[in-house]
Amino acid sequence: MTHDQSAIDPDVARVQSLDAVPRILDAVAQLTGMRFAAIAKVTDSRWIACAVNDQLEFGLAPGGELVLETTICNEIRQHHQPVVFGDVTRDPVYSQHHTPKHYGLESYISVPIFLRDGAFFGTLCAIDSRPAKLDDPAIVRSLQLFAEMLGLQLEMADNLRLAQARLQDAHFREKLLAGTEQEIRNLIQPMITYLYLLGTSPTLGAEDRKLVAEMETSCKQLTELLRHELDAAFGRIGRQLGH
Repeated sequence: MTHDQSAIDPDVARVQSLDAVPRILDAVAQLTGMRFAAIAKVTDSRWIACAVNDQLEFGLAPGGELVLETTICNEIRQHHQPVVFGDVTRDPVYSQHHTPKHYGLESYISVPIFLRDGAFFGTLCAIDSRPAKLDDPAIVRSLQLFAEMLGLQLEMADNLRLAQARLQDAHFREKLLAGTEQEIRNLIQPMITYLYLLGTSPTLGAEDRKLVAEMETSCKQLTELLRHELDAAFGRIGRQLGH
């Protein structure tokens, strides 16, 4: 077990930024009756704790790592299936497995977390040094639903950061403004054209011609005003997303 957090993985920060994470881990602990629950990022070389609920005093904090090869999560990364045992001494598969022996585990449950594009992110898991009642299929399904929620929230957080970065990018904002301004012009231009044609009509009196010219000027001013307001609005959105 390692705890070097000198260079925190960005995915740890991503998970920590999700408001639902503490509630999900608390729900996992209550649902399973187990004293340690975690969200882990699992790659082909690392197991990293992104968030933990540790009532077991297991001693692993966010950013802390386990040796990948000592974890069952490494196997889940490969086969993408949940792993569950409530009493390891009675389990035909895991009673001789190295992970429970290495960490002194009696009960274990872990489900994979996938991002929306299907990429494997890691696991939502719970462990305990005492047996737990995990026979109810609803427990596994509940953890799978939590894992799906986490995958969706991670994607939403990514989309929010992308929107923030784009709105703070001057070139992107200018393109967005130009496109929106063109749409406004497309809406107003027929009116300006009609006013121009009306103003050049030989049957129009001097007073009416003056009124038409003022209306045409107002339409052009409205276009510029809308562009200014849009620019200010995009700036405010960018600043709000930055907080």
